[in-house]
Amino acid sequence: MANRILIIKPSSLGDVATTLPMLCDLRRAYPDAKIDWLIHPSLTALLQGHDAINDLILFDRKKLASWWYKPSALSLFRKLLKQLRAARYDLVIDAQGLFRSGFLARYTGAKTRIGFATAREGATLFYTHKVPLPNRGKTMLAVDRMRALLAPLHIDTTTPAQFRLPVQVTQHSAFRIPNSFVAIIPGARWNTKRWDIERYIEITRKLLADGQHVLLLGSPDEKPLCDQIQAAAPAATNLAGQTTLAQMIALLDRASLILGNDSGPLHVAVALGKPIVAIYGPTSPDFVGPYGQLQNVLRHDVPCHPCRLRECDHHSCMKGVPVELVWEKMKQVSNPPTKV
Repeated sequence: MANRILIIKPSSLGDVATTLPMLCDLRRAYPDAKIDWLIHPSLTALLQGHDAINDLILFDRKKLASWWYKPSALSLFRKLLKQLRAARYDLVIDAQGLFRSGFLARYTGAKTRIGFATAREGATLFYTHKVPLPNRGKTMLAVDRMRALLAPLHIDTTTPAQFRLPVQVTQHSAFRIPNSFVAIIPGARWNTKRWDIERYIEITRKLLADGQHVLLLGSPDEKPLCDQIQAAAPAATNLAGQTTLAQMIALLDRASLILGNDSGPLHVAVALGKPIVAIYGPTSPDFVGPYGQLQNVLRHDVPCHPCRLRECDHHSCMKGVPVELVWEKMKQVSNPPTKV
């Protein structure tokens, strides 16, 4: 029986969102346990107020990286280690699978420490239980991979996945947005994951001509992309780089449909239960696809898929997805056939 549990999954946005069902499984199995989550400070809005979480342990990798030569960073690192040891966890699940996360799991002193058998950088040396995945997890969605970590605890994960992503509904009040809108998220961390901006412009114009309101969202780094779309389609509302994470979550929760590339916000939309249309290129939907909405993924098959390259000189996988295909899929998802 576990009384004090720690989940280690500090980043990234999409990865944290797809780990939420595992958290819900744990809470169902251990309703009276104290369950904490080690998380990057920038992502706390994904977890604050979640009914399955007791406390958040903050882990800022960049601030702590200089611990070995910077006294202030060393002080923060010592404080974190002291906090982890003092919590007296008896179960730690390392869902990150790197040396630093494995080390932190071991430092807690927890009797049971679970991680993937395929964890990198020697992290498996710190685990008491190593979970193997079929085909090294390459044909499992992230949600299923995270839930598989519960196998040593004999927790039933055949039930439908629950996310229960908390939404701070007042966060969108700072923006004057119509009650009904389509959200477009044209960015992605990799250039190779980005569908051509001219095609996003064409989709935006189609939506506006169809009487839809369009909301453009993205990080500050992705603002130039959204600026290009708004310059060509001025009626669209551009909030890229202007929202906090909590505000973005609240806005996505109000959207009637979300269009985007393989990106963190798209997985957040899935966690919110929102209908999406996703455009994929260098990554495999079988591995990082939107949970429960694989039928809404559009991609163009090429011999080099999935390459997982961040730079490419031909970008043929994304160029092969035409505007007409995306537009038809958006209409289909927005107006699903009535079940007889």
